[in-house]
Amino acid sequence: MNPLSHSFRAYWQDFLYLTNQASRCFQAADWPGLQQLSRARFERHDDVVRELVASLNGSLLDWPSLKVDFIQELANHPARELALTFFNSVHARLQPAQPRPFNGRELAPHTLPPYLRLPMQDDLSVLMQQVLESANLPMPLAYVANQATKLAQALKPAIASHDYPLHLDILTEPLYRNKGCYLLGRLNTDQLAIPFAIAFLNRNGKLKMDALLLQRDHISVLFGFARSDFLSLSPAPSAQVAFLQALMPQKPASELYNALGYYKHGKSLLVTELEDALAKKGRFITAPGIAGLVMMVFTLEGQDLVFKVIRDQFGDSKKVSAQQVIERYHLVQRHDRVGRMADTQEFIDLRLPLAHFDAEPLQALLGTCSQRARIEGDMLHLSHCFTERRMTPMNIALNNQPERSEAILREYGQALKDIATAGIFPGDMLFKNFGVTRHGRVIFYDYDELCPLSEVNFRAIPKAQYDQDMLSAEPWYPVNEGDVFPEEFRHFLCARKDAAQVLGQEFSELFSPAFWLKAQENAKKGLMEDFFPYPQSLRLPG
Repeated sequence: MNPLSHSFRAYWQDFLYLTNQASRCFQAADWPGLQQLSRARFERHDDVVRELVASLNGSLLDWPSLKVDFIQELANHPARELALTFFNSVHARLQPAQPRPFNGRELAPHTLPPYLRLPMQDDLSVLMQQVLESANLPMPLAYVANQATKLAQALKPAIASHDYPLHLDILTEPLYRNKGCYLLGRLNTDQLAIPFAIAFLNRNGKLKMDALLLQRDHISVLFGFARSDFLSLSPAPSAQVAFLQALMPQKPASELYNALGYYKHGKSLLVTELEDALAKKGRFITAPGIAGLVMMVFTLEGQDLVFKVIRDQFGDSKKVSAQQVIERYHLVQRHDRVGRMADTQEFIDLRLPLAHFDAEPLQALLGTCSQRARIEGDMLHLSHCFTERRMTPMNIALNNQPERSEAILREYGQALKDIATAGIFPGDMLFKNFGVTRHGRVIFYDYDELCPLSEVNFRAIPKAQYDQDMLSAEPWYPVNEGDVFPEEFRHFLCARKDAAQVLGQEFSELFSPAFWLKAQENAKKGLMEDFFPYPQSLRLPG
């Protein structure tokens, strides 16, 4: 057997095994265990590739023959698109600087439908009862008929009086993340398809139906780029992604693959999407916002994507090394992002066409990032960079949209609380390091000074012995490495009048050591708060 196909089959079985444990963790309310499964899946791909490369290194490989054999041996594999990405990963390690053998389009999506189609009954409640009884829920649901009636009543307002439901499609395998379990489906009428998501919780060992999401925007936020991946068994990932993309047509396939834990294939598709954008003559320009001291950031016109390259030297105020910055981005990749920290993709040896660069970003890259950016022929070679979803920097949004400033600042205050509850200290909390999404959510995206809460010593400012001490330019108290004084946050976060009103009054606990110490204690105990990726108004009564 081809060694690459053999290793991929083993990897895929491991991936399925880890994913299958999500149901058990949900039943046992083992929330740290669920997070560990997600991290283990994330790391497994690289582990298998590394092991295979070590076993092959030094061998004279006939890559054309390996490629043909690989395609033939995995022609009917249900995850064949992931297999091609696996082949690319091995090839990139052993044949650096060579074009990738596959670009993600070679094989058509798998035709096996991942959903169950249920015909319309006389009563919508009967149909919803079929949904609840047909899905592979992790635990029995009490009073199914009553719950189905509740769903039908919530769903009816979304259906026009002249529009008759024909049938319903439901993904029978739930999706698990944090403390939630979700069923995704669509109600098809003769006029349109109505997407929906049903959220379940484990409350004291009993399955509770918590919310019904009917708007595409709410479902899109559920799959947002600032949230951790779902664990969901799928007989064919491409078919599952195709179903989800029909519910959220604005989301690129790369983002949906990432949301389901298929990070490497998501990155492969991101490159393909980038190539498509370049074919339309898009230009690389400097990203809007205040230039960072650690990262040079540029973007491609018309794409919701930014590229971040570490500079050769940092500003004097930055007491961090390039390796520490990389480790902090890796921390976020593997951590529960609780809907408040942007996902990143890391690229090694990325090549971009010079002809598409404006002069300003190109000069900045070659001048301040020369250790990681160089010209090779007609390409700009980036030996290392990160990509993130592009957002409107919060400082720009506040200035350009004064009518929304209070809502944005509330989102910011809640973002800080959510990040702290996840056991993370953002470090640099200036508005310029946060972005505003098209849904109005505030997301943290600058991880230069981020660290686990456990590494921070939160202190109250000692009382001054003499009045003149408070007038001194230097603190009158000793400050050690790792010390943070939350009372000082107020000075730079509440400089604006609207910020003083919103943050200073509604989120005043952020300026007290007690809040951070409590979050630190909870993180140490492994306690996980409830994070609802949908508005409280959508939660069902009872």
